[in-house]
Amino acid sequence: YNRYPQQVCACILLAAEKAKEWKTVAALHDVHERTASGCIKTAMDTGDWSGVQKQRGGSEKKIQDAHVAYLPSALAATPELTLVPMAELVEQKFDVCINRETVCRAMDAHSFTLKKLHRDVSPLGSFKSELANEFTRRFLRHIRSTTPLDEVVLVLDNAPSHTSAKDVFEEAKYVGADMLKIEPYSSMLNPIENVFSLYKSAVKRFLARQRPNILRVPERTTITEHRAGFLKLAADPLFAEVVTPELCNRRFCHSLPHHQRGLRFEDMQVGA
Repeated sequence: YNRYPQQVCACILLAAEKAKEWKTVAALHDVHERTASGCIKTAMDTGDWSGVQKQRGGSEKKIQDAHVAYLPSALAATPELTLVPMAELVEQKFDVCINRETVCRAMDAHSFTLKKLHRDVSPLGSFKSELANEFTRRFLRHIRSTTPLDEVVLVLDNAPSHTSAKDVFEEAKYVGADMLKIEPYSSMLNPIENVFSLYKSAVKRFLARQRPNILRVPERTTITEHRAGFLKLAADPLFAEVVTPELCNRRFCHSLPHHQRGLRFEDMQVGA
């Protein structure tokens, strides 16, 4: 039935609605009688006699033209918006939950192309080597109040911020302390990484629970700043709750057998 023009469908429905010879009208337009009968039955069930042909099968699109029309104005106000914040803006304004792929396809259909760039904001930039070294100095000053430095071995992972950490241990104030660096792809030897992964999971769960509040961005506040506030709110309490001495001890004991295999130069499965 959908292959017939809308005006033909409307003529048949108009005749049927007014109890006229709809079969004759269908025959004049070369529409099969069974097809016309099905169309009339649908109109009687739905009450829609306009003849507008509905989409057959499938499901209704979640993102509508009104949603897409709103996004260019949001982009004009904040040109650095990326797909995830755009999806959150649609959810915040229209109460429609969509993902970034849906936004990307919808914008592409309206001739907006995706630029795979990102902004690296230095104030929120992560831990640099200078900050990491200063943290190491503070840690060594703190630990030497209770433990001789020649009994201290500081284990670091292969993060970029630790590239110049050895310079700290060459300073006269910290002679005696030793440093070991874990090689890449060696999470089974790194109890710190295993503990931190549990901490990150707890933070993600907190942010998921706070999602409705995160989406309510106050005026004159960016989405990034608003989200960062919730991240700071979660950081300290969750760290004290999740990163307990018992957890650290369990993860340390779990890594000991892998250390022994490493000393014997045995192969190990990554992430075991």
